[in-house]
Amino acid sequence: MSQTEPESHSWIEKLIRLTHQTVARAGGKPQEPWDWAGHLFKESLLEAEAEMGHCNVLVIGKSGVGKSTLVNAVFKDELARTGVGSPVTRHIRQYSKQGCPITIYDTPGMELAGDQNIQIRLEVSQLIDELRLKDPEHHIHIVWYCIHHELKRLEETERKWLKDLELKDVPVILVLTQCLEYPNPEESEFFQYLQRQNLPVRYIVPLLAKDKAINRHLTVPAHGLEHLIGCTSELLPEVARLAFIRQQLLRVDLKADAAFKYVSGYVASAAFIGAAPLPFADAPLLAAAQVGMIANISFIFGYKASPSFYYSLMAALAGIGGAVVTGRAIVSNLLKLIPGVGSLAGGIIQSTTAATLTLSLGLAYIELMKAIARAEIQGIQLSQAQMQEIFVREYREYAASGRKTLK
Repeated sequence: MSQTEPESHSWIEKLIRLTHQTVARAGGKPQEPWDWAGHLFKESLLEAEAEMGHCNVLVIGKSGVGKSTLVNAVFKDELARTGVGSPVTRHIRQYSKQGCPITIYDTPGMELAGDQNIQIRLEVSQLIDELRLKDPEHHIHIVWYCIHHELKRLEETERKWLKDLELKDVPVILVLTQCLEYPNPEESEFFQYLQRQNLPVRYIVPLLAKDKAINRHLTVPAHGLEHLIGCTSELLPEVARLAFIRQQLLRVDLKADAAFKYVSGYVASAAFIGAAPLPFADAPLLAAAQVGMIANISFIFGYKASPSFYYSLMAALAGIGGAVVTGRAIVSNLLKLIPGVGSLAGGIIQSTTAATLTLSLGLAYIELMKAIARAEIQGIQLSQAQMQEIFVREYREYAASGRKTLK
């Protein structure tokens, strides 16, 4: 199934399975609030992980250009520092970490002179060819070729290597590391010089991966990372894009866009549920579908949510206290926030209403994930009360306005 546009038959199969599971749990003895949804939540997380794919980044550059700093600034888990680096060839090391969908291939200690350069180029070429014989998720998906911006020099050997990489049909981004030209790095003479060279690269990105103290009074802030992330995401094949978006740190908007595309499939499922009312009240089934949606959004943002976390948000949103309640009771209260709907009519949720409710919940939850992610970038951890407040506010705004896209 596509990460962004689930196929209709897959959603119908999921819905049938979801129906059987929900009926089985709804017919059992009373349980803790939505305890029956815990299995569905975990199953959705496992499915999301299986469908996420994998991204492989080849980082090339001489010693001292700041490759490790760059990788650690872009990705979670500081792959180049804490990851297990294993030799792939004599001059190439592979960095990966359990549970992380990113693999970094690096050329540590690389210099451009003599036989070493020839050997490394040969090893890189062979690595790309060998991995291409495997499944697409094992291919090299992007090359970051790093040059030290402040040295302001492009060597002839580097020109030849870039031409060799072009023949491999792997997108290359020329990364100008340790660029102190701020706030307009594209105005630097070296960047403009490289632009005129018509090099076989897709983008040239000047950046500074980490704040640089020039003296006691002047510090150049990190910059350009968001641009590199955006360019990389654009060039990646589908099998690698979602994994990259999930694991990168700074482009919260890319995570939100990926989550929104995924929400559309669940909205379609909700409409299907409303269009085909079941013998029992359909609120539990609708709530279960929404639990799956929330699990997938959480996964895309890399947030470790749980069914109890979602229940606490929903209970706060519906104004329900700590009493044991059903999905139907929560849905009934949520419908009151949608203009012209009111509450359940005859125990049945209509197709349009089910879709509107699910969409508003999905959009509000994405807004919450965005707020959490942006707070984490600043080193701030939101409290549960703050998260509930954000979620309630966003749902009320989306439900009342009828807006169908993210802000």
